[in-house]
Amino acid sequence: MRDPIVPEAAAPPLANPAIGNPPTPAVAKLRLFTAVAIVGFFFVGVPLLNAGGVVPDYKVQLLGKYLCFALVALGADLVWGYTGLLSLCQALFFCVGGYAMAMHMSLPAGGGVYEVPQFLSFVYYGPGKDPLPPFWKPFQSGAFAVLAGLVASAALASVFAFFIFRSRVRGVYFSIITQAVAWGTWLLVCQNEMLLGGTNGLTNFSKAFSQERGWIVKLYLLTAACVAGGYVLCRVVVASRAGRVMVAIRDKEMRLYFAGYKPYAFKVFAFTLAAVLGAVGGMLYPPQVGILTPQNMDVAASIEVVILVAVGGRGRLWGAVFGAVLVMALKSTLSSDLPAVWPFVYGGLFVAVVLFFPDGFVGLWDKIEAEIDGAANPGAIALAAVPVAAVAAFTMTEVLGLWPNSLASESRVPAWLWGGLKSAVVVAVIGYVVLLAVRQAGWLTVGIAIIASRVLGVAFGAILPTNGPSLLVSLIPVIVFAAGAWFVSRKGTYLAVLGSALAFHVGLVGCRYLVATSDPLLVRWKYILLIAILIVPISIRAISRITAGDRWRSLRRVPMGVPSKVAVKA
Repeated sequence: MRDPIVPEAAAPPLANPAIGNPPTPAVAKLRLFTAVAIVGFFFVGVPLLNAGGVVPDYKVQLLGKYLCFALVALGADLVWGYTGLLSLCQALFFCVGGYAMAMHMSLPAGGGVYEVPQFLSFVYYGPGKDPLPPFWKPFQSGAFAVLAGLVASAALASVFAFFIFRSRVRGVYFSIITQAVAWGTWLLVCQNEMLLGGTNGLTNFSKAFSQERGWIVKLYLLTAACVAGGYVLCRVVVASRAGRVMVAIRDKEMRLYFAGYKPYAFKVFAFTLAAVLGAVGGMLYPPQVGILTPQNMDVAASIEVVILVAVGGRGRLWGAVFGAVLVMALKSTLSSDLPAVWPFVYGGLFVAVVLFFPDGFVGLWDKIEAEIDGAANPGAIALAAVPVAAVAAFTMTEVLGLWPNSLASESRVPAWLWGGLKSAVVVAVIGYVVLLAVRQAGWLTVGIAIIASRVLGVAFGAILPTNGPSLLVSLIPVIVFAAGAWFVSRKGTYLAVLGSALAFHVGLVGCRYLVATSDPLLVRWKYILLIAILIVPISIRAISRITAGDRWRSLRRVPMGVPSKVAVKA
């Protein structure tokens, strides 16, 4: 019997590895090689680097923490990317599992430092001489704590989802309700009368979990294994008949009613599975971090989960995992080194994703696959792979602390080498943008544009102050190109090339200030590289917007490959 769901309506784009037609042999080899490399890196490379003293213990611990959030992001992607439900309470389920494990670890049976959690001595007076509340006693068993975390999250999610989806609540109303649930639960848990530690949360766990290398590596490997298992489980689900129905709910829910399906049942299933994945991540979080507070379940934490999925790329699963590691690593680094700058970077990152590459990081990867499918030359493939390799390399080196110590500050290297390094980074990235323009329009057009930009450069030299803020000057290429791309996407092709050349010229102007500056922000060369990396995906996305027009298809000289087809509909 034929499936009543129309395949074109139910299945996401064909580039999706989980649903749709199989990839070409070349793309399949690339995916297999990448998957093996990633698994080897996380399960073999990181432990070996830690055993050899290259990666310190605390970096392994931080990576395990990031992977805990990757589990939550996996569940959020299953609900949002495949079923089309924007849930703003995923952090709640994270803390349901987290509190179950933290309660066990706070007691002596779980390695707790004190016989009874300290806060209970102030807020609870049990009957007789028993200082432990009755509902705390079962959590002396580790098996009960794990079971309670899984069952409680699944029960809470399924009951809530059943009544909400049975009433056909969807869209923005569903998001508002989940946000209200997260807010209300946060207010409830913050109360001392709940006997869960109030706003201080639960802590004073065994120090062995966070100080002994054996425990640190074991917990990290357990977390990595759970992420791998969660990814495989989600991929099996989305590739099954239930996964096709979930995607059909996202795209054409009304058609399912006419086909005899009950969409609310599949929504409840997806929402519950996402809650369980979040609870698993929550249970692995306290032993590696050493504390769990209600702040981990507030509305901001749930919105952060959405940002993790958006940056990585929703509707592809692995994008959620990478987005979690990337964003959490940036948050950890910048919030400690530059706490005043981090909020602006965080907001700017989300705005850039929405405006320039809504497909997230997976959109950059799909460009590589599109070039391979189109049998492009190796240079074109390498050009498409630059942003992917740059972002991935930056993330892993930052996560594991692999930046060379000799380049940690200017004082450890000669001035000429340090200035040349900073200049090379900026020139290389701006040059990459120009190469993209050359590939689309040819050297002659770009050459004319560069000459024109030199004329405009005189005006820039007169406007820019000699002692201007070096950070602002270094960001001018980003601003110029972003504004130019927005303008030329409506005005024509040659202005796009002019905008690229102008960005190149202003980048050179920025180099002069970058080399001479003593701004504390730019003393750390990794932040210069971070700014440079952010230019690349924005620029490539801006140029891709121009290539999508019919007018440009008739003018371009070298095929750019098919546009990305993996954008998930809202």
